Amino acid sequence: MSDTVLQKNLYKFIKERNIQITELERKAELKKNSVYNIIKGISRKPSAEILQTIADTLGVLIKDLYNPNIKVNDYLGQDDYILFQKILPEIIKTIKKLNLVVSETEFSQTLNEVFNYYRPTPDESIDNKIIEWILHQRVQEKYSI
Repeated sequence: MSDTVLQKNLYKFIKERNIQITELERKAELKKNSVYNIIKGISRKPSAEILQTIADTLGVLIKDLYNPNIKVNDYLGQDDYILFQKILPEIIKTIKKLNLVVSETEFSQTLNEVFNYYRPTPDESIDNKIIEWILHQRVQEKYSI
């Protein structure tokens, strides 16, 4: 039997957030194996209440659990917010240090690029040289002919 969209998306969201199924069940205050049974196809028709609780805990909408075209990494997990908190002040500090004038778009692109650089290794300390390099690339693009 093939996996349903619900099973696949639920598994993707859990994996993307780097949490264990048991941790999700605990945070959602669900019975043991509730989520596991959905992913494995044992529970074929979970209640709307359980799905809403799971969706709320994962920070998504119920419809996202059933969307066959969902891009899971479009959603941010708790680790992502922590990483943003680390990156944002470093980018601002580097812009001030280099005395750069950047547009809102350039700033958000820089933030996104630095975030994606560190996302696979969020515990790594932020290297300002990487931020400087990314900013210099943006400035060069802006002024090159």
